[in-house]
Amino acid sequence: MKETDLKRAYNNVLSQALSSSQQYLFSGNLFGDIFVLSLKELEKGTEEPPSKLKIFPQGSALEINCLAFRRDFLIVGTVGVVYGLQWNEDDEKLSTNRLWEVKIPMQADAVEVPDVNSLWLSPDTDTLFAGCGDGIIYQISLEDGRVERDYRGHTDYVHSVVGNSNGQIFSGAEDGTVRVWTTKQMEQTSMIEPYKTPKLHRPDWGKWIGSVAVNDDWLLCGGGPRASIFHLRSLGSTCVLDFPGGVHVCDFVDDGVFIGGEHNHVHSYTLNGALQANIPVEHTACYSIVWQTTPMKIMSIAGFSNRLHILKDFRFLDRKIDLYGNVEGEEDAEEGDEEEFEEIESFNCAAA
Repeated sequence: MKETDLKRAYNNVLSQALSSSQQYLFSGNLFGDIFVLSLKELEKGTEEPPSKLKIFPQGSALEINCLAFRRDFLIVGTVGVVYGLQWNEDDEKLSTNRLWEVKIPMQADAVEVPDVNSLWLSPDTDTLFAGCGDGIIYQISLEDGRVERDYRGHTDYVHSVVGNSNGQIFSGAEDGTVRVWTTKQMEQTSMIEPYKTPKLHRPDWGKWIGSVAVNDDWLLCGGGPRASIFHLRSLGSTCVLDFPGGVHVCDFVDDGVFIGGEHNHVHSYTLNGALQANIPVEHTACYSIVWQTTPMKIMSIAGFSNRLHILKDFRFLDRKIDLYGNVEGEEDAEEGDEEEFEEIESFNCAAA
């Protein structure tokens, strides 16, 4: 079997990001490849297939665990490092040279380099928060590449980190906790343990927290415990969402919430917990959902599959887009999988 056929059969898209211009979708997978789709292609009717995607291999040894986008560069999180790639929108090209990189500090008692599992970019500052496999959240300045500080308290690897406009940071981890932080204090300000709530606990699934989402008033989380909405002030559970599988992704979308994970459907609920959309997907597990409402309303759902699932109205599946088997210069990309990338700048990342 050819390498492309193997990748098509076992593709697992771990992360997605939308460009600042809201015109391009980036998808990264466990094989170290980044796919780029022009959203203009989705304006075509479903009868007309979109043009082929572009692919930018990062090396077969890398897993593209998480992606974020800032101005004109794509931020990539993988094992032990966060790095930036310049995006040239006119030429639709992602640079092969790393514009910058930040190495995650390795703890003295660590036996392996920690994964970067989640990235959250503060929209108001040049500050990036990275949730890592050593149970630590690192606050990174994108101005000079310094690790400004870290947030310690989790006892197992961090799966999800997000923030809100009130200056709060929220993290969910394998240890079963959701912790609340602020950049002004060293210690956590509060903590939720959903698995200790009887109506949320699912013994067969475990206590891990796979995803956290927040807005100004509410917190949404799930994993082994059932997904639930919590009020930010009281941190009490106000609504239980009956998603049947383990939760790997969740988000507030419009006036409701979306939840995906280890199930062959992605669910959309009202804030009161009523199921309003049951969207079939080919993934055995869903790991990424990204969306926007302007200039084009679109949602992309991805996971353990070779296809992106595209929704335009956030209720019904519009189309599926193949990844491997549908990219420009696929034969050349296969030959370049082992290419080593020149690094033009490496920051000193000693924690401040």
